[in-house]
Amino acid sequence: ANEQEPKTIADGARTLSLGVHNWEILKGGIEDIVEVPDEAIEEAVRVLYLFANLKVEPTGALAVAAVMAAPQLFSGKKICCIASGGNADAAVYARIITGGAAERPISE
Repeated sequence: ANEQEPKTIADGARTLSLGVHNWEILKGGIEDIVEVPDEAIEEAVRVLYLFANLKVEPTGALAVAAVMAAPQLFSGKKICCIASGGNADAAVYARIITGGAAERPISE
């Protein structure tokens, strides 16, 4: 459990703790946990958009971001990443896709 909600662009992962039922399902099968920085999540969102034509919200890109952030953990293995959720804030999504260009002022 966290003492406060984590600060992350992946709003669906901002939780104080896993639910009791979720933990019961997960605890017997977890081998490792990959912490993914926001920059990796944003890169995964961009990759999914640019190379797979998928609009995925940051939380939905977490699995792909984990593979990109720690490829050595997945090397030589068959993996499946579920990329989901297209309900991203339009301004946040535009900033991510443009690599932050949407935040930069237009030069005169």
